[in-house]
Amino acid sequence: MPHIEHNGHRIVYERYGDPQSSRTVILHHGMAQWRRDWETAGWLDELSDMNVIALDALGHGESDRPPDVNAYTVEARAEAALAIADAEGLDTFSFFGFSMGGRVGFELSVSNPERIEKLVVGGMHGLKPSVDQRNLERRVTFLRSSKWRAVERAIGVKSDDCRNNDPEALALSTEAVLLWRGAEDQLPRLSVETLLYCGSQDSLLEYARTTGEIMPGPGLVELLGAGHSASFYTSQEAKEHVRNFLSR
Repeated sequence: MPHIEHNGHRIVYERYGDPQSSRTVILHHGMAQWRRDWETAGWLDELSDMNVIALDALGHGESDRPPDVNAYTVEARAEAALAIADAEGLDTFSFFGFSMGGRVGFELSVSNPERIEKLVVGGMHGLKPSVDQRNLERRVTFLRSSKWRAVERAIGVKSDDCRNNDPEALALSTEAVLLWRGAEDQLPRLSVETLLYCGSQDSLLEYARTTGEIMPGPGLVELLGAGHSASFYTSQEAKEHVRNFLSR
């Protein structure tokens, strides 16, 4: 399995699609997901004619789970994506981040815009995380409670699933989100061509709308009737928008 060592930690990734394609996209999943969720949700079929790299973010899947909150910052995750690109010999690439991965995409687009050809952000916004601080803090409390495994079982995560979610790693990942400065100040000058989409039933919709109003381009694509999870796993409309955007 391909992997990199970044800041002393092992980060696993996997190659899919057509390695000879002139179009490369790195996929970054959301909180508590892993690289193979892209296959489960049908995204790999949609992007099969592209050179696709899907990673397990630190604290997820088969990547390491260090006990240090600073290892999980949005900035560190962006650096890890660049390190994977470097390992694969990619000077530039497109980036698709869902939910937590969307924050990583915004960080890449403002800190290293010369490396990013196109950016797709699904189910996330580019504002300071403090706008949603209460919900993020509640998530941390929940992850450190006894309820997490019961919820995993209820949503169908199997015990032999190699993602093997670690609640403490997810709690640290959530705490690290609150350390991010956000991209809000840089969004009006965003130079990377960006597709931003969000479900109309997503609790983050208003923040995504504000992001779309601030940044250049066509603004937010709203997926009618879709919630946060559906905009990743079941929305064919999302797949069509992303496919068309990355293909043209």
